[in-house]
Amino acid sequence: MTSATTLTALQEQFAHALIHPAHADAAMPMFNAHPFGEDRLALYRGNLTAIWNNALANAYPVLHQLVGDAYFEQVARAYGRTHPSISGDLNDFGADLPAFLKNIPDAADYPYFPDMAALEWQVHRAYYATDDNSLSLAELVQQATAGGCDVQTAQLELHSAVSLYRSDWACVDIWLAHQPDASMDIPANIQRPCYGLICRPSWAVQLVSLDQPAWLALNALQQGATLADALEVAVDAAVNSGIDFDINRHLQSWFSAGLFRQVKFSEPDV
Repeated sequence: MTSATTLTALQEQFAHALIHPAHADAAMPMFNAHPFGEDRLALYRGNLTAIWNNALANAYPVLHQLVGDAYFEQVARAYGRTHPSISGDLNDFGADLPAFLKNIPDAADYPYFPDMAALEWQVHRAYYATDDNSLSLAELVQQATAGGCDVQTAQLELHSAVSLYRSDWACVDIWLAHQPDASMDIPANIQRPCYGLICRPSWAVQLVSLDQPAWLALNALQQGATLADALEVAVDAAVNSGIDFDINRHLQSWFSAGLFRQVKFSEPDV
């Protein structure tokens, strides 16, 4: 009973019994030395469920608030049984929850939950992202000047902690309304598009609500567009939407938030 093969088999049998209670009988021989084997296994199972619940509540605090303790625990238990952790880091455990929520029995009653979960996962991952150096606006101008390049040809790479978010539901406003220092209420109409920016200035993860032109500009930069082309996309969208897009103000806010980590300059067209 000491071989690696036997140990592996026992571990797999024990894990299967934890995740699938209906098949627990096969694991009972492991507890022959103890008079309360089923109770001991149930205790382990309860601890495992608590670990799942706590890990998901840490990654999805707003979703937790929206559904309450009892329902969230049911979701955590069902998710853990179908998506057991494959990483030694529990911070990775909830990666598949947005997709999982699309197929739960109550999915039709809560159609925005998958999008809310996707937003929370982006916020969660931003906290653990690599600590890249941020590029300042002054450094951008300095590098352009030193290389004899036009700033407008800059191709800016987003910081590792930065991501963009879009949904057909008002998930950004719902998330913001559930923060401890919230100064806004949940919007009356949640079935409307929203745009968001997740960033981490000074190690504090922030979610910023964007209008469509600003989101389009940052998305274009993320796809490799030059600064000039990205800003043109934003200005065109602003004109079509009747929105004022202040280029200088947006550039100042983007660089102040540390959205970019490095730059390269595209070759001029000949």
